[in-house]
Amino acid sequence: MSPFELTVVMYHYVRDPGDRCEAGTGIPGLGVAQFEAQVARLAREHAMIAWPDLRDFLVEEKPLPASACLLTFDDGLLDHFHNVFPILRAHGLSGLFFALAREDGEPLTLAHQIHFLLPVLTCQGLRDAVWNWLTPVQQESFILAEGRYEARFNSGSPDDPTLILKSVLQREFADEARPILSELFERHIGDEAATARDYYLSRAQIAVMAAGGMHFGGHSRSHPWFDWIGTAAQTMEIAASAEWLHGIEPGPWAFAYPYGGFNARSPGLLQAHGFVAGLTTREHISQTEPYGIGRYDGESLRHDWDAIERGRVRRDV
Repeated sequence: MSPFELTVVMYHYVRDPGDRCEAGTGIPGLGVAQFEAQVARLAREHAMIAWPDLRDFLVEEKPLPASACLLTFDDGLLDHFHNVFPILRAHGLSGLFFALAREDGEPLTLAHQIHFLLPVLTCQGLRDAVWNWLTPVQQESFILAEGRYEARFNSGSPDDPTLILKSVLQREFADEARPILSELFERHIGDEAATARDYYLSRAQIAVMAAGGMHFGGHSRSHPWFDWIGTAAQTMEIAASAEWLHGIEPGPWAFAYPYGGFNARSPGLLQAHGFVAGLTTREHISQTEPYGIGRYDGESLRHDWDAIERGRVRRDV
């Protein structure tokens, strides 16, 4: 298809310290007032669309308005029901929510275990705790993996140690890390299953949001890096999302790649399971293909709102 212009903004945590979503966890997010200010500004500067508008463009080639903008939300978090949904409804807007294919009562994903443990243990403390569970052979592999990510990032940013640790745990050591992090969670935080019930959207909340004009897409079941797992694993993750979406959102659907990672096999697998769009974390406005749609991070826009304008200038050059 021909390139098309679309500004997509991505959000995760939208919360204030001490509110019912943050609940003293120490997991930061974009403040609720900051989020509402962003939404208001986007609505002034863009033509806000909903998922059906983009779906109809992709499937039926119905035109999008000039300067179209879509708001998206990843992971299916409680924040989206209590803090996001009321604001969107008050502004007469619709969001596209990429929830995990999970049922009430299931545990946290690996990524979200890390989010909870980091404020409690610190980056170095979490690394040390995981390290103590590893065998000597595993420790050697762990050091090698850290070295690869150190070379990849090589920015000198204070966030680098956390990015390195997350990368190792979420990729090379995902299988080993899950039970270790569950044990650390129980030891330092409490009941993981009970925490998950108050962390993710429930089926009942999703139904309320859908009835209120919100839309839902796929985001996998266990939140792995698609550029790291094999074809069979990708297929299972995508199929789980498709099955979960039946009865929640009429297809065809959109899919947000966990962490933004995907590979050459991903678009074909999505298409085979009823998905017509794949959304990434790459920042661009000129969209060249439906399974590589770029998005801007709302957290980053808080510090660099001009990123969107620079993307538009790059397109015009």
